[in-house]
This record gives sequence, structure tokens and C-alpha cells, in this order.
Amino acid sequence: MNIYLLRHGQTNLNRDGKFQGDTDKDLNEFGKKQADLLGRRIEKFHIDIIYSSDLKRVTETSKIINSYVNTKIIIKEELREINMGSWDALTMNERYAINEDYAIEWHKHLSDLPYPDGECGQDVCTRVMKVIDDIKKQQYENVAIVTSGGTIAILLCEFLGLEQHKRFGMEIDNCSISILHYNVINNKLTVKCINDTGHLEDLV
Repeated sequence: MNIYLLRHGQTNLNRDGKFQGDTDKDLNEFGKKQADLLGRRIEKFHIDIIYSSDLKRVTETSKIINSYVNTKIIIKEELREINMGSWDALTMNERYAINEDYAIEWHKHLSDLPYPDGECGQDVCTRVMKVIDDIKKQQYENVAIVTSGGTIAILLCEFLGLEQHKRFGMEIDNCSISILHYNVINNKLTVKCINDTGHLEDLV
């Protein structure tokens, strides 16, 4: 089984350099173009089913993709982006202005510190793995999971055997493709590809 991890298209918060957790924003026009190119790319992957976060930017991306794939979309709240608590929708400078001491320690990324009043990486991993474990029980050949960049990085750390704070060394771009492979025989998930954006190269 191939599991395609797809990040949503761009929002205005992404464009403006603000970190986006549970803040529920639509795609901007550039993000819609990205999602359309992603849909064209994965049309040939013979996707059996799409699992999607319930956030608007993700469901909108899923629907655009599905105009090419034409399959069922299953909405899962567990696939949401990490809850960033009081830091949600802020720039880095705004984070420091709220709590400079904690921001300094957090941005060192030496451990899996939670966002203030929010989640840490392991919290997200625990809830998302419930969906992954359910998918593994199904008879699909190709599954698409449409979610957010932080969620994808957290999953990649899990399957690469990395501690969760290592996720900040990864770039997961809007409408990128990362691929997992599940071997049913030995019940093992391996990482095949990270952050493929070849389909977006001509987008300006």
C-alpha cells in the first residue's frame, strides 16, 4: 500500500509568513492553482480513497484534488494541524513579544516543547496514528492523506525513527507530495519520498 501525504495549498497566512495551526482559513487564489496542479499530478496514481483533515484549507484542497481523482473523501478531525495555542496565526516576532523567554527556548528545538496552551509533536502523532492504523487494516492500494505541513513532518519523524523536535529540520511545502509505503507482510511503514514539488515548478 502506498500512502501519499499531501499538504494543502497556500493561504494568506502562509503567504504572510504567519504560523497556522487551528486557525481556519480558506485557500487563496495561488493556493487553488497549486491544488489544481497537485490534482493533475496524482490523477495517474490511481488513488482509492482520500482522507482529509476537517480544516477548510485542507477540505478545499481535497475537493480540488478529487475533481481529478473522483473517489470518496473521509473527513478526520484527528488529521488536523498541530494546535499552536496562543501562538496561532502569529509571526515569529509576535511570538517573542508575548513570552520572550519561552520563545527563545522553544525555537532552539532541542526537545518536543508544546506550543503555549497547545500541543507538542507527540500529541499530534498519537492522534494521527489512530487514522494510520485504521488505514493499514483496509484493502487499499493507494491512499491520499490531505493535511497540514506540521502534521506531515510529525508523521515522517515517526517513521524515520527521529525524535519529534527533529521535524523542524524538514521543509514541507504547500501542495507537496511525501510518500509512505506499507508492507502488509511485515507490518512495516517506510518513507519513499519527502516534499516532492516537481508539479509546481512552472507555477508563478
